[in-house]
Amino acid sequence: MLIFTRIRHSRLHYAARQLFAHVQSELHFTDSEVEFLDYNGPKWCYDASGPQAIWQCNPVTVLWNDGLLNQRPEIKYWNNIPFPDLDGSSRFDPLACTFYMLSRMEEYTTHERDEHGRFSGYTSWGGPEVTAIAVVDRWRREMERDLLTYFPGTVVTPPAFRPVATIDVDSAFAFRYKGVRRTCGALVLDVLRGKWKQAAERLYCVLADKEDPFDTYHFISDFCHQQHIELKFFFLLADRSRFDINVDYRREELHDRILEMREAGAEVGIHPGYRSHSHPSILSAEIARLQAIMEEPVLHSRQHYLKFELPVTYRSLLENGILHDCSMGFADVPGFRAGTSMPFPWFDLITNTETALLVHPVVVMDSTLLSYLRLTPSQALEKIDNLRNEVRLNGGRFTSLWHNETVAERGIWKGWREVWQYCLRNN
Repeated sequence: MLIFTRIRHSRLHYAARQLFAHVQSELHFTDSEVEFLDYNGPKWCYDASGPQAIWQCNPVTVLWNDGLLNQRPEIKYWNNIPFPDLDGSSRFDPLACTFYMLSRMEEYTTHERDEHGRFSGYTSWGGPEVTAIAVVDRWRREMERDLLTYFPGTVVTPPAFRPVATIDVDSAFAFRYKGVRRTCGALVLDVLRGKWKQAAERLYCVLADKEDPFDTYHFISDFCHQQHIELKFFFLLADRSRFDINVDYRREELHDRILEMREAGAEVGIHPGYRSHSHPSILSAEIARLQAIMEEPVLHSRQHYLKFELPVTYRSLLENGILHDCSMGFADVPGFRAGTSMPFPWFDLITNTETALLVHPVVVMDSTLLSYLRLTPSQALEKIDNLRNEVRLNGGRFTSLWHNETVAERGIWKGWREVWQYCLRNN
């Protein structure tokens, strides 16, 4: 496929590769009108004053320079699909809009954050209503449709729908392996708060060697294996703090679960702690802990609390050998933070370079449904169904984020195991 453009910038090349990722034709660029007019294959003129072509675009200026877009774009519509009006002209530029979404430019220029320092879905240019739509995937699909209309012989292979299960292990065990002092303190709190049933369960689990309720790893692994579902575990190995409450990372029982899940065929990655997003030394130490346990490089990561800061966190991940990050999702609303369900390479806006870090978007998280949206399990099924249909419409990966305790069928998560299993339906 040939694109005519007078722009020579890494941003344009990156956006074009992502927008036409499913076109089975090598992508080339030219500023020669003669070459463009003589070319007989699929071609697109990305220039308002360029050679006349049956398929043409009047671009905006986002891809022409190294600058950032500081103003919040208004919502406009193209083929009934929302897009950010990047220069106030109401023109839809599929390359510029794709770049704006995948680069997460708005997160560099919008400084409002929630109580945990996270970029909110309500702060995003389109808000929760647009976040519920995979806009980049829809733009891509419409562009592919136009391409096939103008050049019928072109081969396009859109991705198939595929669910992906990801599990964050914030608390590896509910009661066991937490040490005498911590166990006694928790038991006293149970009694003072009148949680007699939980106190009894804690004692029975610790003293009678009963199976811990959060020890759901083999249930999760077995279910995903039976359903042929891709499975990823992310283990928290941070030093204990207010927001990092796992068992001691040196516990052999925790190491056993990590190794058992890897041996069962799951991808195992690090779940960097609450402060790691802006402290490279902390991140390095936690990755080193997992590498020591598994005796192999750690390539996958997801930030605790989905807490990351661009470009600092992603640069630190790359510097520590991480090649896959699964943090790209909102905590407060479900949907498509970058407008897509498909993995994409991270583009560093400061250096204007495409990197080796592959970003895997998260579509929905358990605590978003329960804690932020306050949905019942039946209401959550309806929300998930809408999101699944959006991914199915465009093809892609329906990646859901759960925790080992949320499938344990206890406490506030009673009735949510069915919701988790529904997430992983491959139809």
